[in-house]
Amino acid sequence: MISFKLYYEANIANAEALKNEIIVLLQHNSRRKPNLEPGGPIYKWFTNNLMKFLTGPLGLTRDQDGHAEYNLVTNLIGLEPHNYKEGEPEWMAKDDVMDFTETGNWPKMDHIMDYFNSLSDREREKIVKKPYEQVDKEVEQWDKELAEQEKSSEGRLKEGTDYEVLYKDGEYTWVKLSSKAAYECEGEAMGHCVGGYDPDTPDNTIISLWDKRGEPHVTIEMVEYGGNPGQPEGIYEEMVQIKGKANLPPVGKYKDITARFVKKWLDKGEFNEQAKSLKDLHESRSVRDDGKGIGMVRWEGDDGAWHYYFEDSKIWDKIYNIDVIPQQQNMVKEIKKRMFDDPSIGLLVDADVNLSHGLFDEIPKELANVKGITDGDLIVSDNRLTSLKNSPTNVEGSVFATNNGLETLEGGPSMVDGDFKVNKNNLKNLKGLPEHISGDLHINMNPALESLKGAENTVVGGTVFVGGWPVEDALAAAQADASTLEQSAPDFMKRDKVIAAFKHIGKGKPTGELWPGKFSDTPGEVQYIPKHVNIYPLRSEGRHSRPRL
Repeated sequence: MISFKLYYEANIANAEALKNEIIVLLQHNSRRKPNLEPGGPIYKWFTNNLMKFLTGPLGLTRDQDGHAEYNLVTNLIGLEPHNYKEGEPEWMAKDDVMDFTETGNWPKMDHIMDYFNSLSDREREKIVKKPYEQVDKEVEQWDKELAEQEKSSEGRLKEGTDYEVLYKDGEYTWVKLSSKAAYECEGEAMGHCVGGYDPDTPDNTIISLWDKRGEPHVTIEMVEYGGNPGQPEGIYEEMVQIKGKANLPPVGKYKDITARFVKKWLDKGEFNEQAKSLKDLHESRSVRDDGKGIGMVRWEGDDGAWHYYFEDSKIWDKIYNIDVIPQQQNMVKEIKKRMFDDPSIGLLVDADVNLSHGLFDEIPKELANVKGITDGDLIVSDNRLTSLKNSPTNVEGSVFATNNGLETLEGGPSMVDGDFKVNKNNLKNLKGLPEHISGDLHINMNPALESLKGAENTVVGGTVFVGGWPVEDALAAAQADASTLEQSAPDFMKRDKVIAAFKHIGKGKPTGELWPGKFSDTPGEVQYIPKHVNIYPLRSEGRHSRPRL
């Protein structure tokens, strides 16, 4: 348990939830990574040293102007302001107390596990005394050493002893690794932890994509289960990792080659074509992680976990008909229950309209005649929308439409009393932007944005957040601070050009709900946001979730 004193110093009200999430991460990874057992040095470091760092006073550092700023902590976990409730300890009423949002940079933590597993048993025992800052530097140095060591496996490995050829795809070859030497070569060349795996572990398989020189470019991990006590009957196979270099997704031609391999593998699997629900589907082969990187669509399985599918597959056709469509219908049905007719206005919806994670290609036509949402938000994030057609005309709350494929805002609301969040889309311009936005406008992470045309009649009461334009050095862009981003902005995104493009933008601090820090404390019409940084609490909890087993 975490002491009351640590809670107080942490200013994180739900620190136990954070610790539980880290324990779940350790348990999940223990299926495919060694040395993660409770009581071991890696387990102790994550549940003690990492927790101490994440919940310690470094959570909010201050810049020279006194503003709270993002640092190593907020690069690892999501935080949002804590809403004090009567009966809680008095310290939780402080302005800087935060809640862990149950989101985190889990790939980064996975990579730390990989580093620990690369150490000798004796060195691994010493990590329990190391603070996070020291480990972070060691991981950075380890990455550099792996990059320097990267070289071809040609001449070092022998077919039949170290690997087995599965089949060729043009100039590339898929191989199954079978020796410790092969695992170590793979880990060195790819910059990940497979070198620490045991090739004699039953029911676990490592597949690699090699070029004609024997250089690996993709690593796939598979597991097999079933038939043992506590497991379902039959044999089930899962792809649990699909990694390119340095644990990133496969890129370029390797992405396409990998997609072909995964499709071929899945096509040899079986499922119950007569299934009426996901519970009866019994898919013998599945992809559980990393499918997005090769163009697969994600859907929640009956086990409560995410599964990935190719949309041109038979099994996805089945899932779409027995689960996706019914869930979409249920979401719309629930919203229709709260529709009512106001004689002076027209059709209204009371409270949130939440369609997030529903795989909607468009906002349902049932909302096309809705004049407004009263006392609630319009939440359509994480779908596949290309426009906001059929949106209610007025929204008393905020609009969350992030992480879609929006190409236009036309057809969207004309009045929004809260924030308008359309970051992480494919907008080319701002045609269709609401005429009045009382809160903040988030248009960052729209890399296709070419102009601000369409903003000339819009009044924004809060701040306009921009950023995420294409640059040659993507890593530098992700790490750049606001001043660097402003200097590198395309001409139409320069501060004076952004201000001139709108009818009016507020000059004070942002008015919407943001995580505490520099962005929430800084006044001004425009702020520049680093790539992939999310500065506000997400609203996607409305999607139906099955109980997790």
